[in-house]
Amino acid sequence: MAGDKETYEIALNPDQMGFVRAMKERYALADEGKVMRVIMDYLISNDDVHESVFTQVRCLR
Repeated sequence: MAGDKETYEIALNPDQMGFVRAMKERYALADEGKVMRVIMDYLISNDDVHESVFTQVRCLR
């Protein structure tokens, strides 16, 4: 566990949590928090994807 961590509560829909759990299992990650940290680290390190991630309208529900 590199670096200090803080605990936060986030609200996810069941399909979003299903995705997080599936990625945890698929990549043998320690826990769901690690999945979220991987996603966040990717976004922090890749400014070029911000437009497509945050401006594209997705109507999944």
